Amino acid sequence: MQTFLEKLDSGWIVGDGGTGTMIVQKHPRLHCIESANLEHPETVVDVHLAFIAAGAQIIETNTFGANRFKLEKRDLADKMHAINSRGVKLAREAREISGKDVYIAGSIGPTGLRLDPLHRDNAAREVLLEAFREQAEALDDRGVDLFIVETFSSAYECCVAIDAVRQISSQPIIASLTFPDEWSPSMGGIHQQLLGALASSQVDVIGLNCIMGPAMIVDILESIQSLRPKPICVQPNVGVPVARDEAVSYPSPNPEYFAKFARSAIQLGAKIIGGCCGTRPEHIEAIAKVVREHDPASVRPAAPSSVHQAPQDPLPPAPEGGLSPFAQKLADGKFINCIQLDPPKGTNTELCVSAVQRFLEAGNVDAVDVNSNPMARLHMDSLWMSHEIERMGMETVPHITPRDASLMGLEGALLGAWRAGIRNVLVITGDPSQVGGNPGAHDVYQTDGVGLVKVIKELNEGFDCVGNKVGDPPSFCIGVAVNPNAEDLDREIDRFKQKVDNGADFAMTQVFFEWGCWERFLDRFGGKLPIPALIAVWPLTSYRLAVRLHNEVPGIIVPDSYQQELEAAGKGARRVGFDRARQLYAESKDRAAGVYVIAPFKNPAAALEILETTPKTADEHSGAGRPAAPGA
Repeated sequence: MQTFLEKLDSGWIVGDGGTGTMIVQKHPRLHCIESANLEHPETVVDVHLAFIAAGAQIIETNTFGANRFKLEKRDLADKMHAINSRGVKLAREAREISGKDVYIAGSIGPTGLRLDPLHRDNAAREVLLEAFREQAEALDDRGVDLFIVETFSSAYECCVAIDAVRQISSQPIIASLTFPDEWSPSMGGIHQQLLGALASSQVDVIGLNCIMGPAMIVDILESIQSLRPKPICVQPNVGVPVARDEAVSYPSPNPEYFAKFARSAIQLGAKIIGGCCGTRPEHIEAIAKVVREHDPASVRPAAPSSVHQAPQDPLPPAPEGGLSPFAQKLADGKFINCIQLDPPKGTNTELCVSAVQRFLEAGNVDAVDVNSNPMARLHMDSLWMSHEIERMGMETVPHITPRDASLMGLEGALLGAWRAGIRNVLVITGDPSQVGGNPGAHDVYQTDGVGLVKVIKELNEGFDCVGNKVGDPPSFCIGVAVNPNAEDLDREIDRFKQKVDNGADFAMTQVFFEWGCWERFLDRFGGKLPIPALIAVWPLTSYRLAVRLHNEVPGIIVPDSYQQELEAAGKGARRVGFDRARQLYAESKDRAAGVYVIAPFKNPAAALEILETTPKTADEHSGAGRPAAPGA
């Protein structure tokens, strides 16, 4: 996926529409639009998805009025951080569900404070700065791609907001002003002056939004023809609002009206075109169609052509008694490079497929490890996603858990997976789901990870879970999870031994960031495990992520020294995280049979930065023992 600025340089970008007005239409009694992030999160996601489906390439977080001053008026000031953080989370969730490349813009609006010239002293400026800073920090911490400082009638306040954002983030900024509806050509000089103030600030795009309608935007664009120092974003309201029955409604012009507006805006130099209050998905769809007509390169296929050209027949079964390529490499003592991917939350596999295409081109990835409903949240089935990846020519290690299906259902899925060419699986017990506020209440769990290893081993030997014979059985290479940092290490070791006794062929570790826990774990086995083990390598990208993992995810410990290093690095935390991951990877060559790199969210191809250009072969690994036989 191109960065926002790369995309801006290469063509036009479609913005979203009236997110707030659509939320209010669904919840007319909502006392604060931004509180929907906490009270009606499903509505916020649905609105984002509607604009993405219409063709929006930027979605704005539902945080426009989520600064401390506006929230204080609604008795929500204590929820400022939660509302902003959840706003980004919901936008990211919508993007993940859609499977499309869209940019998430952290929306910041004015404070609503009185800002006439008599109230613009240094003390007042500091108050504004702090309010904008704390909102921007909450948005930045959760992972926005850019900021949009919008709907400011005061260029002074807008510039203060820009300064606040720039103090805490290096992400791109769109700064957008709004003008009163009493506009005339004679006001062009005023517009030039106000927009010029933004153009001289630290922003990447200047904009106009919340103008009464598309026609007025076009008039203003014509009046500022000489002002083109930076790209311009235009997002008009759908028209003049009307108050009816204590509610505000907007006109609903034909989408073709917005298509004509988009053509005019492009001719007048606009680079980002979207809508503001009252604009609906059908209006954004009309804009997106015009943009595609002007910029054919913006139309991307659902997946690389190599997927569509792949053979439709599944891979043939491995010869009887043979090893999968993955298992053979383990048996030969070749160091394994694996990358972990999460399947999409929806049906669009473009992000995964494009990442695998990059892995294939790099030539140093042996297999892709495919998660199964990570964090007990619904994603595309790991076995089906693995089949798509196998068709591209990349071997896979899909996760399988007894949480989500009965033993008969799991065995049926495994038989189909074997026929589809999948040769390796990783057995995990799986996190309990959170449905209904009672963790695990709706989960199946006819067995756990230990028992499922035995079930798959018996399936390999030709018998199902009730002892009936299976015609033409599979011969899976069975992997298991192990956590050397477990709080109850004795129990973890006992379970690991049971997994090995039940037929496990290799292991994959939980994440750790220093070798002490691994060395202690090996010591319990005399310095060498009975089966090969792959080490987890996770390149952390922020201090906030490290803190969340350490405090909220069971089984993961991020050392205090590492957390402090990430915190001290500030905006350079990604570099620190990737350097630590490269070091762990290099040291793994003498300590384990291989690694699996947990791909960064949104940019899984970045995992390639951890791997060396040419994988090395190690004759012996301290974590490897017997060859990884498929357990026939």
